[in-house]
Amino acid sequence: MAVSFALSKVLPNPIDVTLNFFQVYGVLTLTGSYGGASTHGDTLALGGLCPSNQIPIQVTIWEAPAAGTAPTGYQFGYAPGTTQNNGVLTIFTGTSEYSEGSAYSAGLLAAVLYIQVTFPKFI
Repeated sequence: MAVSFALSKVLPNPIDVTLNFFQVYGVLTLTGSYGGASTHGDTLALGGLCPSNQIPIQVTIWEAPAAGTAPTGYQFGYAPGTTQNNGVLTIFTGTSEYSEGSAYSAGLLAAVLYIQVTFPKFI
């Protein structure tokens, strides 16, 4: 796996509990290379982040470079899997997917990526 998830240290409580959902905030760190030849992304394990055992219903990933730093220009998405631990992070530039199996560029490795994941409490 070339993507790791860490709960956000910026928020006093990175897990927001509402009536029906758990919203988890964190930081993504890219390492290694982008997925395999047929995965269309890197596995992003989200299990154990909250008490829910459901797959996420919404995942938002955004880049937040420091002031004075240019963003990479990539678009980040999430393709849900059948469990919390087998969804994938997808990366696109325009309409083209980042090259599968290729090493992340220096710009992507330095990107500051934040994530918000919404899990249902009940099904």
